[in-house]
Amino acid sequence: MEMLEQSRAPIRQDYFSIGELASRWRCSRGTVYNRLRGNGAKVLDFAAPGKKSKKAVSAAVVLQIESKNTKKLT
Repeated sequence: MEMLEQSRAPIRQDYFSIGELASRWRCSRGTVYNRLRGNGAKVLDFAAPGKKSKKAVSAAVVLQIESKNTKKLT
């Protein structure tokens, strides 16, 4: 039986975790936090004040940071 390769559309992601951004930007998690802080990015965090939790960054914020730091190669 012949298998046909199906074309799949990329999954649209609304939020990224800090770990996903570290992988996407090929840097450490600490650098991700520094870049977010430096750009004044708002992060989704449901933790109580002073408690640790997973944080999520809006895809719109990620794209804004990436476009701001994308430069033309000369």
